[in-house]
Amino acid sequence: VSDERSMLPVHTTTRPVGATLLFFGVLAIASFSYIENNVAIISWADTSESPLDQEGDADERQSIENETSRALHLHQQHETNHQRQQRQLQSRRRLQSTKPIMDEATQQKQMIAYLGGLYPPIDKDMLPLYLRDTLDTTNIQVLDLYNPSGEPIARNRDLVFFWHIPKASGSTMKNIMNFCFNLRRAEKTEEKPSMAYTRDNVLNMDTSSPDGLSFSFANQIVNSNRVDVIVSNYFLSGSALFTDMHLGKTFTIIRHPVEIALSLFHYRKKASWERSFRNDWKKITFHEYVTSDYYMDGWMVRQLTGTMPWVELNESHLERAKLIMKRKIFVGVLSEIDETVRQLKAHFRWEEKEPKCAYNYLHSTPANQNDHPKLQGGRGGKTWNVLAEKEKWDFSLYHYALELFAQQRERYPPTSPEAVAEAVVP
Repeated sequence: VSDERSMLPVHTTTRPVGATLLFFGVLAIASFSYIENNVAIISWADTSESPLDQEGDADERQSIENETSRALHLHQQHETNHQRQQRQLQSRRRLQSTKPIMDEATQQKQMIAYLGGLYPPIDKDMLPLYLRDTLDTTNIQVLDLYNPSGEPIARNRDLVFFWHIPKASGSTMKNIMNFCFNLRRAEKTEEKPSMAYTRDNVLNMDTSSPDGLSFSFANQIVNSNRVDVIVSNYFLSGSALFTDMHLGKTFTIIRHPVEIALSLFHYRKKASWERSFRNDWKKITFHEYVTSDYYMDGWMVRQLTGTMPWVELNESHLERAKLIMKRKIFVGVLSEIDETVRQLKAHFRWEEKEPKCAYNYLHSTPANQNDHPKLQGGRGGKTWNVLAEKEKWDFSLYHYALELFAQQRERYPPTSPEAVAEAVVP
C-alpha cells in the first residue's frame, strides 16, 4: 500500500486515437444511409435506469439453452430462406430509398447519439487498451489520504466499469455497489454536472449520455480519486474514460434479448422522465413494434463492435463481440442474479458492509420495477420467432455469455474458501 498523489486530477494522458478511429469510426461511417429521426437512435443506450425486472414473467426465465435453434426451426417452417432474405432486402431498400442520404454533420450526430462520441485507444488485438483482461488478477492498492472522513483508506487503483445493458438490474446493482460495498460512482443528480458529491457516494457527473461522457473525459474523472465505479450503457465511450494510471475492470449483467426488448418497449412508453420516452408507442402492440422496419436489432453486438444500426451485421461482427466479451468483460446473468453477485464479490474482492445486504437489495427492495404484460404466444410463438430472426446475433452472443458465466463459476467455485466466505446466502 502506497501513497499516490497522482490520483488527483493532474494527470494528462496522450491517447493513440488514430488507429481507434480507423477501426471503430470508419466501420460505422462506411455504410451510412438515412433513418428517420422518429426512430430515436438513442433508443436503448439512453435508458439511464434499469431495474431488476421481476415483472411476473418468471416462467419466461426457465432454461433456454435450446431456445434459439428451436425458435429458428419453427420460423423456418413458415418461411423459406429465400423468402426471408427477400423480405430483409426489401426492408433495407426501403430505409435507403425513401429518404435522402444524410449529410456529414447529421451522420456524425447520429454516430455520437448511438455510440457515445468517444473512442478508446486500442491494443494490438484492437481491443480497448485500458480495460484489464478478465484473467488478469493484478490488484494494486493505493492509500487515499484525501478521504472526507479524514482517515486514510486503501483503494484499488483499478476502477470498476459496469457496462449497463438496459433492463438488466442496473438500478439494483448500482444500489448494491453503493450501499453494500461502499463504492463511489458518478451519476448526474442536478441539472448542471459538477465534480462534487450530491449524495452519499454519488458524484454529480454524467456517464450515461454523450455530452456527459465528453464532460467526464475532459475532467479526467477516472484520475480524480472521486469514483470507484463508472457506469455506462456505452461500452466504447465508457472504455475511453480509463487511462494508463487507472485501468477499468469491466463487468456486465446480461439478459435474454427477447426479455430485454419486451421490457424496454413497455418501459419506454410509460417512462416520461426518460430522454428515450416514446408516447407514440402506446398506440402499437409489441408485435407491431418488432415487425416494423425501424426495430433496431443486435444492440449488444453493435455496441461492442461500434456498428451503426443501418449496417448489416454478419459473422465477423459476432466473432469480434465474442472476443471482446471473453477478454474484457466479466459476465453476470440476470436469471442467476444471486450467483452473479457471489462471483462479482469474489472477482472484484468486494467486502460487504453488512451480512445479507446484497441479498436484501436483490429480493426485498429491488429498484425501479417494471411490471408489464407477458409475451403474447410465449416461446415459439409468432412474435418470438420474429425476434429469433432479427436478434440472431445477440441470441448467439447471449448464449456465448452463458458459457463464459459457467467458466467463471469454475474459476470461483462456491466450495472454495474465498467463494464461501464471499457468498450471498439467504
